Amino acid sequence: MDRLKTEIRESFLSAGAVAVGFARSEPVSEEESARYSKWIEEGKHAGMEYLRRHVELKLDPRNVLENAATVISLAFSYAPERFRDDSLPVVASYAYGEDYHDVIRRRLSLPVERLRNTYGGEWRICVDSAPLAERYWALRSGIGRLGRNGSVIVDNFGSYIFLAEVLTTLPVAPDEPTEALCAGCGACVSSCPVKALDADGSVDSRRCLNYLTIEHRGDWTGDALEVMRSDAGKHTLYGCDVCQRVCPHNVGIKPTGMEEFRAKDGIMSLRAEDVAAMTQADFSAFFRGSAMKRAKLDGMRRNALNVLNRE
Repeated sequence: MDRLKTEIRESFLSAGAVAVGFARSEPVSEEESARYSKWIEEGKHAGMEYLRRHVELKLDPRNVLENAATVISLAFSYAPERFRDDSLPVVASYAYGEDYHDVIRRRLSLPVERLRNTYGGEWRICVDSAPLAERYWALRSGIGRLGRNGSVIVDNFGSYIFLAEVLTTLPVAPDEPTEALCAGCGACVSSCPVKALDADGSVDSRRCLNYLTIEHRGDWTGDALEVMRSDAGKHTLYGCDVCQRVCPHNVGIKPTGMEEFRAKDGIMSLRAEDVAAMTQADFSAFFRGSAMKRAKLDGMRRNALNVLNRE
C-alpha cells in the first residue's frame, strides 16, 4: 500500500471514521444509473425535487469536483447506548446527538487540510452537501454491504452509520468493490409498519415515516395522511428506526465512540407536548446544534400535534 493511501486511511480513522475505502472516480454503472432514474420516475422521491434536479450530477463525481480521480468513502458510527423510552414518541437515533453534518465536516477539515498541504491536489469534503450516490460509492470502495432496507451495513458496526465522502484529484489505488448483501432475512421489509420498503432495497418516500416527519413540508394529504394517522404515524415525532432495530447485523454492536453523537438528555426526554408549546425562540434554543432543526418549527409542531391527536 502506497504512503498516500496509508496516510489518508490512518488520518480519517483517527478522525473517528470506523471504515475508509477508496474507489476510482468515474461515472456510476449503467445499472445504478437506470435504478436511480427508475426510482425518480416512479415518484418514490416524493417531494424531494432537488433529487430530480440533481440526477445528472449524481451520475459522475467529476461533476462535483472537476478532475476528481478518487472517491474516498467513510463511515462514522452513531450507534446509541440506549433508545428513548417506548412510552415516548419515536425520535430517530441519528438525531440523539449533535448534527452529523457539522460534526463530520469539523472532524475531517484538519486532516484534509494537512493532506492538501503535504500532497497537493484539490480536495472536497461531502457530508450530504453534494449530489453523490453515497451508498453506491460505499459499496464500490468496499466499506460495507447493502441491506434490504437500502442502508449500508459495515461489518462489526452495523447500519447505524453516517456516510461521507472526500473527493480528491489525486489518484489513489482503489480497494476491492463489494457485492456482498445482508443476511437476507427480510426482517426490515416485513417489520416496516407503513410498508415503505421494497425487497430490492428501495424506499418509497411517499410512505416513509422518515420522509414524512422530516423532509415533507406542509400538511399531509392522501396516502401520506393515511400513513401519519396510522398507529405508527401517531407515535412518531421525528424519523424512524424500525428497519434498523430489527436488523440482525445490529445485534451486539458497540455504541459509538464519538462523544458528539451520544444522546443529549433533553432529546431523550422530549415529549410531543413540549414541542407543541414551543415558540420560535424556544425551538431555536432547544435544537441548536441538532439535526432535528431540519424539520423546522412548523414541521415539528405538525408532528407533535399528530401525536397528540389534535388538529
